[in-house]
Amino acid sequence: MKHLFLNLLAAGILVMLCTEESHSTPAFARKYQTSCATCHNGFPKLNSFGEAFRRSGYQFPGGTDAQFTKEEPIPLGSDGNKRAFPDAIWPGSISGTSPVALFFDAEADYNPKFNPADPTTAERFSFNGLGNAIEAVAAGTIDEDVSYWGQLALNSDGTLEINRVFLIFSNLIGSSYGFNARVGVFEPGMFSFSTHRAWMEGYWFTTRPFSGAMGWTLEEIQKGVELNGILNGRLGYSAGVVEGFGDPHSDKDYYGHIYYKFDGLPLDGVVEGGVGSQGASQPFIDNSFTIGAFAYGGQAVLDSGGISQQNNFTMYGVDYNAFFGRLNLFGGVQLRKDDNPFLMMSGLSAKSTVWFSELDVTVFPWLLPGVRYEVWNGQGLNASNGVASFTDSQIVPGVVFLVRPNLKMSVRASFAKLNTGADPNGNPVIIPGQSVQPGQVQVLMALGI
Repeated sequence: MKHLFLNLLAAGILVMLCTEESHSTPAFARKYQTSCATCHNGFPKLNSFGEAFRRSGYQFPGGTDAQFTKEEPIPLGSDGNKRAFPDAIWPGSISGTSPVALFFDAEADYNPKFNPADPTTAERFSFNGLGNAIEAVAAGTIDEDVSYWGQLALNSDGTLEINRVFLIFSNLIGSSYGFNARVGVFEPGMFSFSTHRAWMEGYWFTTRPFSGAMGWTLEEIQKGVELNGILNGRLGYSAGVVEGFGDPHSDKDYYGHIYYKFDGLPLDGVVEGGVGSQGASQPFIDNSFTIGAFAYGGQAVLDSGGISQQNNFTMYGVDYNAFFGRLNLFGGVQLRKDDNPFLMMSGLSAKSTVWFSELDVTVFPWLLPGVRYEVWNGQGLNASNGVASFTDSQIVPGVVFLVRPNLKMSVRASFAKLNTGADPNGNPVIIPGQSVQPGQVQVLMALGI
């Protein structure tokens, strides 16, 4: 209790982060009695072994989970009950500790261009203290090849939000994770890296919608089913069908991703003589290069002020993830075509090209600076309600400090040059000249217990 109180006090003093996205899960550290650094490099970002752990259904890869599990399971039934399935419920035990982890979120923002005479500008300082949101994450295995993930958030306004909730069925064919399935509510598996697990969240690539009227993004959490797997330890794939975005409609969205990893720890975490580098002194080092290609096709329902409109869209692109020593360079490019994206302007189509690159550096396991550059080449409406091209760009520098294994502090800033605004219907409109967005500075912190 003393250590918990000190951590809470430190979080309240330092000001803090956590995003609406996922985090590392201390429940796993308790289950395996291992450091968070086994799987994470500045949580929630995963290292190569952490990715292999995730792909294996939140268990140690290569069929070694029982070997590395340190907690004793609780048998169900009396000691003298020796019955086995089908004469008893299978499996006959449950986890020995709670699989639930709690995260306390907070954030402080500074706007250097605050104008008290202009009520539309953000205030100079804003602070959402510890308790801005409290998240509960439950994850683990029901059996060797059945896993689960559940995430629930209680926001400061009293709203309760269910995020990702899904089951993983591993090894539907064979025993080397070549054919698996996810069923439930999840983010589509579109990349060889996870942008929502990176510590500098908020990528235009995955979180910026086409417009205010069309809230769909690549990181949108959706209901559906996904098939995925790893072949020969190096080739990965995923393909899914999800509900899509907007009011219920009959059409579904479809996506697929294929990727290959050169050198470094195999995608399944299995190396000659056992599993990968979970015991290494520098698990963040994985000299490798991963390249992938993805495609997504779907339908979104635009909505603003009670007016709705259907928009069919397609996108495809490539992603990459390179590790060299303490450096990690990753990014992607996407090409997108929207058939009817402008609300109240039926019949106008638009094309977009979005790309980003981020360089993260592990100076020490507890000190991780990085910088991201991203560009959105899109099309919006000009003064004559015609379609015209624009270019927005942004640079995001930041640094992460691990104050304690389960207490993270982040400082990041954003500097953007924008050519777009929004009309009353939420459509993107071209702004004459170029508008420089104020360099907002955020101090964030995450505490997980």
